[in-house]
Amino acid sequence: MDACTDCEERIPGLGSQFIKDLAGIGGLERHKPHYDQLMQKLAELLVLRQLLMLPWPEGTTFEHEPAAIPNGKRPELRVVTAERAYLFEVKTPSLLEHIENRNRNDLQAPGRALPQNHLQTLAAAGGLTLPRDNPVKDFLVDSEKKFGQFKAVSEHTSVLVIVWDDFIYEPITVLTHAQCGLLTPNSYFRDDAGAAVQFPSINAVVLVRHLNYIQDAAADRPLADRAHALDFGGHDALPNVLIPLAGGADVPPWIREGLRALPLDAPFCQAAAEYHPQDVVFWR
Repeated sequence: MDACTDCEERIPGLGSQFIKDLAGIGGLERHKPHYDQLMQKLAELLVLRQLLMLPWPEGTTFEHEPAAIPNGKRPELRVVTAERAYLFEVKTPSLLEHIENRNRNDLQAPGRALPQNHLQTLAAAGGLTLPRDNPVKDFLVDSEKKFGQFKAVSEHTSVLVIVWDDFIYEPITVLTHAQCGLLTPNSYFRDDAGAAVQFPSINAVVLVRHLNYIQDAAADRPLADRAHALDFGGHDALPNVLIPLAGGADVPPWIREGLRALPLDAPFCQAAAEYHPQDVVFWR
């Protein structure tokens, strides 16, 4: 309720809309897609609240799900200051089945770096958890379309925020692995001419490692370093990640700090293995 109130104060109607959306998910007993929908809506609330409560300059205006053209695609948030305009899109994959597979299988392929036949040989005895890369690809494609419509009209700094759980190496691998990453020349996602698909309208991707806190709170499990499920974390918490694309340096430092997002070449990320792309992970 506090998070919804904060959103309501910045954009009248947004907090009450969140309450209606959350209350509208349900109706079927133990229906797993509803669980994923709840996680996704709460993750959206988490990020939008954090963005709206940043120290924006006086006179800043906020729009929820604006459109650049009639019947156009709508990103989550548009923020306009006297100096520039910003676009934010928030995405969260369905991870429940993936988490179950990850907990059960002996082997995990976070990306497509190793040949499939090699992985199948390794996984023959203990099972294989496949990457959740296609949802990330779809997030990039959808955000490119949304941001592109605005950038065709006027200049914006555009940021795609993807909320994940603590296994942050998974989206890092999907996006940046030198042999298959979606943001590299060797991306597995190719156009009709065989070239890696690019996303020129996206300035940066921010990976937020938080979904596990919402899941733990929903299961009434204790939260190790958060006051509640929608506590974004302090400066001593494990960082999120910012991956620049076209002009990614345009994201101001105070926004990066507000999202607690470090670049992958920051000393902390360089020193921590979980912030590096992985070929394969052996769990047992």
